Amino acid sequence: MREKHRFLVSYIIDNQPTTMEVQCAAEHLSPEQARAHVEARHDSRPSEHITDIQVTPVLHPDSEPGHNYQP
Repeated sequence: MREKHRFLVSYIIDNQPTTMEVQCAAEHLSPEQARAHVEARHDSRPSEHITDIQVTPVLHPDSEPGHNYQP
């Protein structure tokens, strides 16, 4: 069984910052590949409403992304 890699995909939809987690077998996920996941999640929205896609690997799969923690 192939290892799953986790990525945090950040994007803006209708002027609202949003994130989602994507798991895939590939070690890298390009913004173009991430767009396909984002568009599938928001299939009712036109693709031009989705902008500024950024991909960050989740390096520690047993933890939450750091931006969720309050100092």
